Amino acid sequence: MRFLSVSLVFFFLLIACDADKKQNSEVSFENSDSIKISLPKTDVTFPRLSPHAQDVITSWQYFQEFENDLRRINSGNVRNYQTETERMVSVSDSLLKNIPEPLNTNAISSRMRVVNVRVKLLDETMHQPNVETNIISKNLEETNVAFSNLITQINEKFEKQRIDELTRSSQNSEQEDSLSIE
Repeated sequence: MRFLSVSLVFFFLLIACDADKKQNSEVSFENSDSIKISLPKTDVTFPRLSPHAQDVITSWQYFQEFENDLRRINSGNVRNYQTETERMVSVSDSLLKNIPEPLNTNAISSRMRVVNVRVKLLDETMHQPNVETNIISKNLEETNVAFSNLITQINEKFEKQRIDELTRSSQNSEQEDSLSIE
């Protein structure tokens, strides 16, 4: 009888310890799970790429993917912000290393470096414990501005190129006209 009582007590203690372990593992799972971040939806509008710039961008692998990821974060349509920003850091690293030759100017590569740094800062902020939403929002806003500046710089490069071509063709016609007059 005494053995049975001791066995029952031991059995209940074992069940209680097992239940406590399950409860602790659920808590640690929740703690190790990503922080639930709720950012306000931002209706960000990036500049549109000119048709000529769009043609060149298609050869810049992952550019469109990066833009889509940034739009998705801004719209709040993300399950896990931390995973998303980690992926964006990887994509921006790739974009920085593989700027297509027609876009590989100092101005564009500088803007791409700024985008890369801003995404890394956003990712770092997302991984800080107990980070305030307004700090994340500020970093996201700065990333959006950096990306918008990159697109603007790409468009300006092609606009300048178009103006230079028009100027050259105008100068060539003026030279032809002056030669025909003589």
